[in-house]
Amino acid sequence: MNSSSEAVTRTRPSAGRRILRILGRILLALVIAIALVALVVYVKSERGMNQRMHVAAEDLVIPSDADAITRGERLASTSGCLECHGSNGEGKLFLRSMPVIEIRTPNLTPAGPTARYTGRDWSRSVRHGVRPDGSVLLFMPCRDYRFLADTDLGAIVAYLKTLPAVRNDAGRTRVGPVGRMLYVTGELPLVTAELIDHDASIPPSPPVGPTAEYGRYLAQACAGCHGEHFSGGFIPGAPPDWPAAANLTPHASGLRAMTQAQFDATLTTGARRRGGTIDPMQMPWRQLARLTNDERTALWLFVRSLPARPAGGR
Repeated sequence: MNSSSEAVTRTRPSAGRRILRILGRILLALVIAIALVALVVYVKSERGMNQRMHVAAEDLVIPSDADAITRGERLASTSGCLECHGSNGEGKLFLRSMPVIEIRTPNLTPAGPTARYTGRDWSRSVRHGVRPDGSVLLFMPCRDYRFLADTDLGAIVAYLKTLPAVRNDAGRTRVGPVGRMLYVTGELPLVTAELIDHDASIPPSPPVGPTAEYGRYLAQACAGCHGEHFSGGFIPGAPPDWPAAANLTPHASGLRAMTQAQFDATLTTGARRRGGTIDPMQMPWRQLARLTNDERTALWLFVRSLPARPAGGR
C-alpha cells in the first residue's frame, strides 16, 4: 500500500511544474497572437503601399520662358522641393528613423524617372500622390500642394527641366515594422493619395500681394507640419525625438506675443523669439529666407487672422 502511494506521488506533476506548463502555453499563445498581428499588419501595409489608383489628373501647361524658369527656381526652394529632393534635385536620403521609416526621395533632374513626365503626369504626382502608372507615392506631401496654382506648379516644373542631369538613384523608401503598424492604424500618413479628395477642383489662386488671402494660399505648404488649423503639435511621421511643431495661432501658447519683425527674423534666419536658432532640418528657414517681403507680410497677416487655438489643438 505504501509503495503504491509512493509511486503515485512520484508520477504526479508537482505544483511548480503545472504552473510552468500553464505559463508555457500562455507564452506560446502570446507568440502566436503577436505573429498573427504582425502578419496582418504586413499584408495590409503591403497592399496599401503597392496599390494602384486611376486618377484623372488635371493637365498642366509647362512654360519655357526665362521669367517662368527664374520664378520656378525660387518657388522650388521656398516650397520645399529642393529641401526634400536635394539642392540639385538629384534625390537623397531625406530621413532615417528606423524602425519607423527611411525616406529616400527620387531624382527630379532630366536624368531621373520624371524626365519624360507630361504636364498631366506632374499634376498627378504632385497634386494626387500617384505616378503615371497608377502606383502610389509614399510620404509625398500632396495635401500641401494639392491646390498649388497652375502658374506656380508649371513654373516649378519648368525650372526642374533646366537642371543639370545628375545620374543618381537614392533608392526606395523603406517602412519599418513600427511604421507599418502606425500606417495600418491611421497614425502615419504614408499613402497620402488615400487621404485626399481627387475630384476636388483646383480653385483660382488669389492675387499676389501682401494680403491675408494670399498668405492663406502660401501657408498650404506649412499645414503638413503645423496642422490644418496651424496650431502645431506632434508632426505625423517625424522621428520621436523631434520637438512638436510650433503653434502659429495668436494664442498664449502660440504667436500671440510675437511681433512681425520677430516673425520675419524666424523665417529668414531661424531665430527663436526667446533666443537660439531653429534646426533647419525641422524648419527650412534657409529656403524660406527667399520669400519676398510681400510674401512674408502675407503669411504674417494670415497667421494673425487665425482663430486662437491651444498648442496641438488640431
